[in-house]
Amino acid sequence: MSEEEALRQRVEEFELIIKEAKQATWAREPQEMADHFLEHDSVLAWNVLEAHDAFLTAGVYSTKRLPGFIDRLIDTKLQLYFVSQVVPGTMNAMVYLRGFDPKDPLATPNLELARLSYMQALIGQTRVLWERLIRLVYFLETGSDPPGKSARRRFFGDLPQWSPRWDLLAELEGEIDRYDGNFRTPEYHKGSVLRAELLGGSVVDANEVLGLITPVTNGVWTLLMANVSGEPHNIVRLGHHVRGGSDV
Repeated sequence: MSEEEALRQRVEEFELIIKEAKQATWAREPQEMADHFLEHDSVLAWNVLEAHDAFLTAGVYSTKRLPGFIDRLIDTKLQLYFVSQVVPGTMNAMVYLRGFDPKDPLATPNLELARLSYMQALIGQTRVLWERLIRLVYFLETGSDPPGKSARRRFFGDLPQWSPRWDLLAELEGEIDRYDGNFRTPEYHKGSVLRAELLGGSVVDANEVLGLITPVTNGVWTLLMANVSGEPHNIVRLGHHVRGGSDV
């Protein structure tokens, strides 16, 4: 088997693992409902095999970068699965379905501490997702990972060099900085925002923590495939598409 064939086989194996995992998630639902959820699943939309084939067909980027691109793309999709499927699903099963009342969290201190533990995981894993994405795009454009201690700083500093292909990602720099300032940096490097919440401080909004995932599930894949394929896209902002002449 050639290296090219081995790479494609590895991609097929990975895609099968994710697909079977998603199918198992909805196995107890009526078939029509399960099919609907699978058809519109944001993780399955990131089809690594589709990207692999488009990369080779379009010839926009050097084929020497294909193995490294695929490795980083698998890393990104795997992280998207972790942060959108595993942690929220486990938190729901182990906290909320066991009787946790967000209006009176300390009525069940064991569930409140479990919830905070899962929230800490979400804070870290959501930020890891963006590190994976930054690494993926940077490698695609340069053939190497971002040098230096701050991948974020180097990525957004070099982003204008690849204009207009990735211009839409520039709008996320401020969002990532806000996320780091509000969640990631204090929780992992300073005083815990979750400790403060436990002892009567401001509540960490799970929707804000998960908000950084939204562009990845609504726009980034379309942008990535357009650039790999050398084709235009209809995205005007991440999370917004042009339909019928309107920005929605």
